[in-house]
Amino acid sequence: MTSLEIVRRRPEHDPELFALYAEVFGNGNLERSRKRYDWQYFENPNTPEDGPVIWMAREGDTLLGQMATMPFPMWWGDREVTASAGNDYFVRKSAQGRGIGIALSNRWADEVDVALALGLTPSSYPLFKKLFTDVGPVPSFLKILDSTAVARKKWGTVAGTIAAPVLGIGLTLLSKSPAPAGGVEVRAVDDFGGEYDDLWSRARASYASCVRRDARYLRWKYLACPFRQYRVLEARTGGTLSGYAVIRNEGDQSFTRGVIADLFCDTTDLGTQDALLAAAIADFSAKGLVRAEAYCFNRRLAAAFRRHGFRSGTTAVQYCVAYRGTPDGKGGPQPVLDDLGNWNLFLGDGDLDRA
Repeated sequence: MTSLEIVRRRPEHDPELFALYAEVFGNGNLERSRKRYDWQYFENPNTPEDGPVIWMAREGDTLLGQMATMPFPMWWGDREVTASAGNDYFVRKSAQGRGIGIALSNRWADEVDVALALGLTPSSYPLFKKLFTDVGPVPSFLKILDSTAVARKKWGTVAGTIAAPVLGIGLTLLSKSPAPAGGVEVRAVDDFGGEYDDLWSRARASYASCVRRDARYLRWKYLACPFRQYRVLEARTGGTLSGYAVIRNEGDQSFTRGVIADLFCDTTDLGTQDALLAAAIADFSAKGLVRAEAYCFNRRLAAAFRRHGFRSGTTAVQYCVAYRGTPDGKGGPQPVLDDLGNWNLFLGDGDLDRA
């Protein structure tokens, strides 16, 4: 009788893997899944030389499920550690209820210092909440830019048109932004230059936990992404790079929103935070977008959103973490967990901003 094995994906496993992809996601989505698969697992600059880290549950010749992971270095307490985000977790329907998800998750978490389970589905959240430490949900923030469009969507064309002026007055009273800080300039750029490595080295210690945001990672994550079109806003203080924001559009022509997928700077640099958010809002407004939105897991950056008139929204983005390999001492798990408000996570992290 064969027994369950958890093994790492090898090239010869790909036909079998994609047959399971087609079974789970449908043949119509297979080509799109392949394009994302190549970008996410082969083009990731942190993928090991021997290939993607995808854990497979097998029983004899049968593939029962998988846990694919996205590796990256991560700032944790006072040092960088090995980490990865779990993606594309699924178990064949006929094999569910046999503890396969537990076996895949444990093998993944045992192989890295920190394992991040982000954007969990209602079916997977109970599993990871049981195995990992539950640190979510990730807060969301919204700012209405076009009160008429929002009112019409909420109450219909006639009632919305009548209600829009009142809504607009209320939003004006609640949405005052701080005066721009002197000496901070923001411009749109089309690349992440070498200075971003230095920015990461300078700003990382202001966070208790943060995925490494160096130039190589940022180019792959935002400029090489095959299914999103991002725009980059770069902040300079006295000519020196002090932060950036990554933004994009979402939705159809009748109700297009602006998404802030990432914002990074020293958490104490209020001038850069305010300048980047003001520039992002101005970009969205100039394009006629109806709302600005973001997910942000950091209390200081969240305060910046509130300064610019964002309000808290509803969220379903659950977040669990395992930290089995982290060292003891200042960089160990407990001091980092005691400082959850100073973690960093945006929609651009992990596999959250997938199409």
